[in-house]
Amino acid sequence: MARGNFLYLQLYNELKEKIENGTYQEGAKLPSDEELTNLCNVSMITVKKALGILKDEGMVQRIPGVGTFVKKRNPVNAEEEKAEIVQPATKKIGVVLEHVSSSYGLDLLYKIDQLAEEKGYKTLFRFSYYNRDKENDEIDFLINSKIDGLIVMPCHGMYYNPKILKLILKGFPVVVIDKKLDGISVPSVRTDNKQAIQVLVKDLWEQGCKRIGFASAEIVGTSSLQERRNGFYEAAKEYKLETLPECSLSFDEIIYDHPVSRENIETAKKYLEEHKDKIDGIVCAEYSLLPAIMEASRESSAGVGEKIKICCVDGPSGLPITRMKQNEIAIADKVVSLLLAQINGSKTETDIMVPAILVSGSN
Repeated sequence: MARGNFLYLQLYNELKEKIENGTYQEGAKLPSDEELTNLCNVSMITVKKALGILKDEGMVQRIPGVGTFVKKRNPVNAEEEKAEIVQPATKKIGVVLEHVSSSYGLDLLYKIDQLAEEKGYKTLFRFSYYNRDKENDEIDFLINSKIDGLIVMPCHGMYYNPKILKLILKGFPVVVIDKKLDGISVPSVRTDNKQAIQVLVKDLWEQGCKRIGFASAEIVGTSSLQERRNGFYEAAKEYKLETLPECSLSFDEIIYDHPVSRENIETAKKYLEEHKDKIDGIVCAEYSLLPAIMEASRESSAGVGEKIKICCVDGPSGLPITRMKQNEIAIADKVVSLLLAQINGSKTETDIMVPAILVSGSN
């Protein structure tokens, strides 16, 4: 079951579906609050919130000390009853992200929702999954849903999305995450990518590394990766470290659990076999490249994580290697503040960079 603020909605939807499909028939008693807590592995507060919505919609009746029962409804009057419910106008914020994972995005998503809720806004989340056409579709969906403002993490690419530019030019409230749109006056919030990599290079230097390499996916049209690359070479120069040729891997757009790309493993293996006797440190521009490099090291006995230190940006909690964690809570706070300021007619800053946080590993 999903986490955080969405748990009660998922439980509500599951119970509603079971009532509508007859699993729980009219007059039937639902499992007790305690039973639902144990069955669904959620808190008592979550259960009460979900049941409260069902009660407000007239689907169940809560009898203190007895239980919760499915209410009998008059089919003839059901639509009339529904029509009589006057819904107050809802203020809405739309959010389009590329995707979220345990490595990056979940805390950002939950914090945006929490902060918006505190200000009286409901949040509609959509995902582009790195596809520009889908990004356009989701933006259209949100605009048609009468959102008051848009938060968007644009897809990677050499060109800006015309649909986003059109909204900006029309004066519609927009805040961009993770990208800087050069030449476009639009508020953006992103990690200080140069600082993130510079801290990692310094950490390798402090561990005694002298010859280091940079591993990255394709950089063309990706401002965040270009900034990380620049930070790598600037820091290497500052600490007088020798830089070896880069390890360039393919960007993997598949976001669900799947075997590591064989192509990337072979590329990384070739790189390690060529440089393993010289290189003593590797900086990965992003966590998604790490599995291919570690598998390549295992197959070639290169010793990555042992004699060759390795570090990266992002990564799940508990990762045994040193990483830079993007400060998703701070990013969310800035993003929501900027968007609400625009909605309220205030002029806002155009580019905010949030420092990343060093999380030391054991390698």
